[in-house]
Amino acid sequence: MSFCRTFSFQTTISPSPPPPQPKIKIPFNFNFNFSGTVNIHPSLLPLYRGAAPVQRALQDGVKETGVSLAFTVRALDAGPVIASERFQVDDHIKAPNLLEMLFSRGSELLIHELPSIFDGSARAKAQPQDDSKATLAPKIMPEESWLSFNQEASALHNKVRAFAGWPGTRARVQIIDIKNGQRNNVELKIITTRVSSHTLYNEGDEVTFVNGALVFPCGGSTALEVLEVQLAGKNAVSAEAFWNGLRGQKLKKL
Repeated sequence: MSFCRTFSFQTTISPSPPPPQPKIKIPFNFNFNFSGTVNIHPSLLPLYRGAAPVQRALQDGVKETGVSLAFTVRALDAGPVIASERFQVDDHIKAPNLLEMLFSRGSELLIHELPSIFDGSARAKAQPQDDSKATLAPKIMPEESWLSFNQEASALHNKVRAFAGWPGTRARVQIIDIKNGQRNNVELKIITTRVSSHTLYNEGDEVTFVNGALVFPCGGSTALEVLEVQLAGKNAVSAEAFWNGLRGQKLKKL
């Protein structure tokens, strides 16, 4: 039997000097009665089967997710579920933080279920998944990282949260020197955002700076407030620092 992701164990005979302490010590006389593989999957199976369950869930703007402990089978993430736990998702958590939280709780769930896994009773109590309710979470591709401001701000905000870490989210903007009319197209990595609480009635291309945020007009008369950005080859900076660096130049979305 093998455990995916976070679980490992070892038996210590006579440590000298003391080795790093394992999370679990299993005695030699333990009665093992199991076969197969157990997986910690960061979703409420059968939802979001696949390579990117946390990212796709955040991209969809879910309000609830969770972690499942399941036996593996040949079909993708389709094995019987031993145990699961639900979590509420706030509007600002990003994928790396949520993934860490789910696997941490999943590890605790696995440790709690180890006795039943080892004695074989987990196999009997595991619940088959309802394949009719299954959804997929396909691998994220780098070309998905571009933001399209024709979408509503909530969809873009969810994408920024979902793709945080890798591959990130990017936008094409134009910096305009109002003195000589020179235009410079640049790629801007969008790191932290929020959805504006104000309705826009002018859906032009100009990006403004309001209350510490770069305000991008979006589809549906909505606006995305960008709080943190990064230029290629530069460190991430606050929206205020980026705006000050423009020194009076205009900013437009492309």
